[in-house]
Amino acid sequence: MNRLVRFERWLCLAGLGIAGALLCALVLLSGLNVFGRIFDHPIGGSYELSGFCGALIAALALADTQRKRGHVELDMFTRRYKPLVKRLVGAFNMLFGFLLLLMLTIQQINRARRLLAAGELSETLRLPYPWLMVACAGGLILLACAYLTDCIYLLTRQDPDTEALTSGDRKGVVTSIRNDVVLPHGQQDMTEATSTEGAK
Repeated sequence: MNRLVRFERWLCLAGLGIAGALLCALVLLSGLNVFGRIFDHPIGGSYELSGFCGALIAALALADTQRKRGHVELDMFTRRYKPLVKRLVGAFNMLFGFLLLLMLTIQQINRARRLLAAGELSETLRLPYPWLMVACAGGLILLACAYLTDCIYLLTRQDPDTEALTSGDRKGVVTSIRNDVVLPHGQQDMTEATSTEGAK
């Protein structure tokens, strides 16, 4: 299980790294475009490139956001469920999300293939933008992998209710249904005791 979590973490971090590089390129492009406009030499197609970069950044960052439980989650009713019911409902939601994203990915790739066959190009730079749709589909695949890992984790972990693990003071760690490294109970107790002493 830990191998699966580490592999999924590596994939998510790879997508996040690419998204970070694209974000830096987007900031640089915007800055150069503003600087060029001062001398009446703006960068042609900068708005189009900004849109492409924005779409890729959003798609590639989805998976790591799910891994860190950064998406909005409503627990108005599920917080009252018993741990077993909470685990089963969570696993069903993750499985349904995985299947839905898989279907969306297939649809998007099929749409991109049809546009490529038709010779579709972007309006300003005349770029074959359907390849961008394929790259965004890769981001959806990463998110689907994150959902599948969460589903397996919820079905196999012995302590699915992580309320105790995620409550209290947290320094930069968001609420998660799983930890990247599963500590033995003894080490976990020691870690919690150390955190409590540090908080005091």
